[in-house]
Amino acid sequence: MKHLAVCVTVTVSAIALTAGPAASADPSPGKRGEAARHHAPAQPASESARLARSVLNTKGITYAKAHVGGTDKMSLPRQNLVDVANGRLARTSSWGHKKGARVALDTRMLNGVLKLNTQYHYKFEISELVGGEHSRTSKHYEGRAVDVTWINGRHVGKNADHRGLMKACRKLGARLVLGPGDKNHSTHVHCQW
Repeated sequence: MKHLAVCVTVTVSAIALTAGPAASADPSPGKRGEAARHHAPAQPASESARLARSVLNTKGITYAKAHVGGTDKMSLPRQNLVDVANGRLARTSSWGHKKGARVALDTRMLNGVLKLNTQYHYKFEISELVGGEHSRTSKHYEGRAVDVTWINGRHVGKNADHRGLMKACRKLGARLVLGPGDKNHSTHVHCQW
């Protein structure tokens, strides 16, 4: 019988040690035991993290492996999405108007990018999200714009269906859509939410 009592005491002590930090984290009196009995529910992932993961897992969306204006692997579009999917902010390039800043990706933009593939069935390559160099007031630096250079295997400006993709961006809520025929957009489509 003595042996059983020792086992129970050791088990209760182990539980108390395990629950100790959780119980002491709750400053309200009377609820300390409750914190030890219940695990806190996991926090849901942010909507932008969820959408970034969905974009990354969509087979018809690819990413440029270099910037037009320089080299900075940490600000490439795929890395921007990986950062946001992991709960971090996307990074701008080390040149341009917002050097090395951290930026949230807008959920409307991410949703639009995803639906260009899932709803409108475009296969496309993203050349920029927040990286690269843009105009001083560009919404890229606010995580609200995407640049697309390839559509369904064709380069924008060389027989790609840029008009169709531009129209789809507008239907998905983009407020500014630029492409071939617009100044500085002869080789890519810019969709901005």
